Amino acid sequence: MTVSAGQGFGPKLQYGGGASIDFVFPILEWLRLDASIDGFTVAPSDISGGFLYRGYSGGAMAIVAQAGAVIVSSPSFGQMRVGGGIGIAGALPSYWYTTLAFFYLEPRVQALLEWEPAGLPRFDFQLSVPVAFQLRRDLDYSMSTGIGIGVLYRLGKDK
Repeated sequence: MTVSAGQGFGPKLQYGGGASIDFVFPILEWLRLDASIDGFTVAPSDISGGFLYRGYSGGAMAIVAQAGAVIVSSPSFGQMRVGGGIGIAGALPSYWYTTLAFFYLEPRVQALLEWEPAGLPRFDFQLSVPVAFQLRRDLDYSMSTGIGIGVLYRLGKDK
């Protein structure tokens, strides 16, 4: 969900969604770097008040530093971690039904809950609440949030 306001008009909600491919690089036990390639779409707002904000779709590349701590660990359950992240993305979307593309930077923060099941040691299941601030020249402000669900597969040697 995105909230935007600009050009003398008030704020409106716009719904959307996206998907990403992430490459996670462990640095320390509690710290890692997440590089992602994202695809997203944002639907137009409603037309209440006699105006709307246009819909757009595009892609982004992001880098996020994530930190976390183990809150549950047992041989039968596995490990559960809680943490967060902070980073930045560069986005290149275009407005729906046009060839007009634009670029903006997007500072990001996120809260994370992650579970590594004991029976699947190479997998992590992740629930996140990302918040992104779109730094767009054509709007006074624009920010988005939602719920993220992810599955991570670990390459390399077992722990």
